[in-house]
Amino acid sequence: MSLEHLFPFAGDHAIQSAVVVVEWAAPGGSGHLAADHLQEMQRVAVPKLDELGLGTSEILNVFELQMVPGKAASHSSQVVGGFKASRPLPTGGEARSVMLTRENCIIQIDDYTRWAQAKNDIREYLNVLLPLVGKTVPILHLTLQFNDVFLWKAPSHELIMTEVFKQDTTWLPPHVFSVQNLWHSHHGYFCDQVTPCNLRQLNNVNVSRAMVNNIESVQALVAHRASFANPIWVKQPLSDDDSISQVLDRFHDDNKKILTDLFSDDVLRSINLLSS
Repeated sequence: MSLEHLFPFAGDHAIQSAVVVVEWAAPGGSGHLAADHLQEMQRVAVPKLDELGLGTSEILNVFELQMVPGKAASHSSQVVGGFKASRPLPTGGEARSVMLTRENCIIQIDDYTRWAQAKNDIREYLNVLLPLVGKTVPILHLTLQFNDVFLWKAPSHELIMTEVFKQDTTWLPPHVFSVQNLWHSHHGYFCDQVTPCNLRQLNNVNVSRAMVNNIESVQALVAHRASFANPIWVKQPLSDDDSISQVLDRFHDDNKKILTDLFSDDVLRSINLLSS
């Protein structure tokens, strides 16, 4: 087999999407942003996100059900549950989006090019939103997820896993190298960190041989989630030195280390993770 038939999703890199999730709601519903706060945030934030290139916006409504004690009847009402701002693709769909709800903020970048640019854009979006969130609630969790996809454009039997992955990789069971069909592998684990602050980090490593739009593919979906020992109140815009920015940089470095240990040298060269 020749890896010339294995194509990184984006040409010089394989990242189909990068996602950041910032969470402030605790289990059980505490920490949810109120509808009137969300409405005010939407009024303030959407014009600023528009200036940052996210010109398409929509309000996200939710239904609240109010039960009357001792009565079978209930009352439901529609309230603001969040908002979304996005940049559309000329071909349809979204190049990137920012969605804020009662529980979290989700930033998805599908037009990823390089980390330095993505991180700068992510921070600009968060600087619009998090100081508004920080008026009432602190940040509990932070997640960074990358989905790397390689498309295989040749007969299925010519795709040989030992040429795609390192055989001694930590992240795959040996069994996958003998499977002649589609498969999925998941490995998740915790580790405790003390810098830049005390947190518990969850790493989830999902690797698959799958079908994407009827094209066989190899995918590595890797997510890193920090649970902060001391919730972070964001009152000012983020900088390079704040904990959230430093944690995102660490997650990016951890992701690169996992991919370097996972894929063969030839595959790493195809996405510029191995210089020679």
